[in-house]
Amino acid sequence: MAASSGSRINTNISAFNALNALNAVNRDLGVHQLRLASGKRINSAADDPSGYVISKKMDGRLVALNAASDNVGDAQNIFSIAEGGYQTISDLMTQIKDQQARFQNGGLGTDEQNAIAATISDLAKEIDDTVAQTKFNGKNLIDGSFVAGVSQSGGTMKAGLSDADATVTSVDVSGAKASDTYTLSDQGGGKLRLTRSSDSASQDVTISATSVGGAQSIDFSSLGVTINIMGTAVATAAAAATALVGAGTTVTTNAGSTASFQVGDTGENFSMAFSSSVGSAALLGTAAGAINSSNVAGLTVDTGLTTVLNAIGDIGAEQNRLTAKQTNLTTAITNITAAQSRIVDADIATEQIASVKDQILQQTATAQLAQANQSPQVFLSLFK
Repeated sequence: MAASSGSRINTNISAFNALNALNAVNRDLGVHQLRLASGKRINSAADDPSGYVISKKMDGRLVALNAASDNVGDAQNIFSIAEGGYQTISDLMTQIKDQQARFQNGGLGTDEQNAIAATISDLAKEIDDTVAQTKFNGKNLIDGSFVAGVSQSGGTMKAGLSDADATVTSVDVSGAKASDTYTLSDQGGGKLRLTRSSDSASQDVTISATSVGGAQSIDFSSLGVTINIMGTAVATAAAAATALVGAGTTVTTNAGSTASFQVGDTGENFSMAFSSSVGSAALLGTAAGAINSSNVAGLTVDTGLTTVLNAIGDIGAEQNRLTAKQTNLTTAITNITAAQSRIVDADIATEQIASVKDQILQQTATAQLAQANQSPQVFLSLFK
């Protein structure tokens, strides 16, 4: 505080002192009112530089932990959907086992046995339908394709393959089943069929006529394979299909890698894959469309059912792991949030007390400023 000015009126030091005190009180009152309005003790780096830095680092970790918690939730959902598909297949396998046992009845005639074989064939087709429909975000889960990084590892059909009518520009197998072979065949009239060797699943696609420089994609969507070609000559669809198959007919995929989920804030990963083949051919030893009364007795129902049940058991074990990770993440998020709160959040009671004190000081400083401004007027009596 400045020294007294004595009997001078040009510079009213008392008023300046009162004004400075009032400004300081106003600044302090503004800080406390902002904290009360925002609920935060640190509203800018100037409030507490080290606390601001620490809290922002905690913010980053909380964001990562919450994202990891979402990833765990997605992984749990994927497991739940896959488990539902496996359970449906398990029920179908149980029905097939029942029908297979009924088939072993010396009292049945040919018509009755054929009827049972047809029923089993229909149930096997439903298994294949269930496999195809068990998806998450458009990705097939239990057909063996739910892995990361599947690429072509061999086969006679590859980018650069040419025939008289077209050149293969690329073969996309990113949605295909890992460690499998796909065979292309000509069905006539421009129709191409791609067949997967592991379960005999197939899809037909009719291509268009080719022209010089004309590009087209042959999308076998249900198998996850797309063959992109560029026309090198004018040809009918039938001629182009025949020439394409004559040039190369197989595509082989590599083993790929398991799908990965980040389940921690520093990159901890959880890997997931459904490697068991649960199509009708893999479970029964015979594809659904080939089942008849001559091979019903030889269907590998018990082995297939064991495969499905083992897959369900594996899912249960992995779900338990995810539950433990979810609990750990929730605990970490809660504790870090509490620690951040102690640094950043305002103590409302303390801020209210400080605000009331500053309001009182604001009033007294204003009164003292008014009084200090009146003091020089006493010197007017010297001139009377």
